[in-house]
Amino acid sequence: MLKISIKICFAIASVFFIALANASNFKISEESEALYFKALPYLVKIDELTSNLYAARDQLPINEKFPEQKKQQYKDEVQALLKEGMPLLKRSAEDGNPAAQYRLVFMSSIVQLSEEETCNLLRSSLSNGFTPAGLLMFFECSDEVKTLGFRSLIEALPKNETIYKKYYPQPTMLPTCNIFSDRRSLFTIVPLDERSFRANLYMRLSVQMSTPNLNEEQLRYLNKAAENGCAEAIMWLNAKTGNSLGG
Repeated sequence: MLKISIKICFAIASVFFIALANASNFKISEESEALYFKALPYLVKIDELTSNLYAARDQLPINEKFPEQKKQQYKDEVQALLKEGMPLLKRSAEDGNPAAQYRLVFMSSIVQLSEEETCNLLRSSLSNGFTPAGLLMFFECSDEVKTLGFRSLIEALPKNETIYKKYYPQPTMLPTCNIFSDRRSLFTIVPLDERSFRANLYMRLSVQMSTPNLNEEQLRYLNKAAENGCAEAIMWLNAKTGNSLGG
């Protein structure tokens, strides 16, 4: 039993130190960075069109279908933007740019990727310290986020602002930290800064560990989420403190 525990601890430590070394030594090439920022205006416009589509659909009466003409208009506009931006984004992602890898997967509803391609891209991005990839893995790689390897990559994330500061804000949907307080976020693409992504990532990890009574590890991630400004985490912790005092 002890031998198994030692092996598990060694495996976790190995993944952690490899990820930490990758994140600290990683440098984005000038070419892949230039490609990403050339693609960015097209990506931002696609995000805007997609958010407007979701908002328009949400405003329709329950039994009313979305007009085919508007659907086609959306498709035509997005395809024109993809034609310009996608080759640039793909080349940047292939060159190992973590932000480009994340963005490529974020657009997977438009750009078809296999599950293996999706998780490989996100794992690579997260391994190099790009926080948004970890959050998206909860939606795209549901089995992998339950593993010790994934947890080790989260633990290896730098504690302060990273080399990716210039790459924010990044888009996401359904941010856990705003799911009850900001109804708009249920239907639109939300741009977040690095700290907000950390808050949502830690909150999502804490929720995944949810038990009737908060265990030590779940509480640790809940506190990390609160430290990064997650309103829902702060609410949960305040409720827990109130219950403890009341008890």
